Amino acid sequence: MAMDQDQELKSEHSEIRSFVKFVNTTLRAVDVFWVNYSAKLIHYTTLEPTAHCMVNTYVTHPWMFQDKVSGERMHVRHNQVFMPEPWYTNIDGDGRLARKEITVHFPVRTLRENCLWRILSMAREEDTLRELEIPKVNALQLMQFVL
Repeated sequence: MAMDQDQELKSEHSEIRSFVKFVNTTLRAVDVFWVNYSAKLIHYTTLEPTAHCMVNTYVTHPWMFQDKVSGERMHVRHNQVFMPEPWYTNIDGDGRLARKEITVHFPVRTLRENCLWRILSMAREEDTLRELEIPKVNALQLMQFVL
């Protein structure tokens, strides 16, 4: 399942660095993507459940996260896109540079959205979705994820 990507969102040239530590707080494998200068998603790594990775990046470089199995977009600070902060905002009490810890988490969803995702995880085929005894509008919404 391909992650939707806004073509306006892309990396811009910057000399201001940022040092982050992405931490997967979910119990699912999460793909980490850097959005390059052409607005293309570049797979950076896969974080297994509770794993982390260190990233040296720039403040104008967007990052996105996706559940490896379901394709659901994961969030950082309740946003679908992470924009790094300047390195100088991460100085600890002793005056040393500290890596900013950024936790990857599930999006906050309504009960309806949770139910739709659960159905989708059990029935990935379009024909299976048509056979489900659920309201037509919900089946159509689910088919949009499959197609």
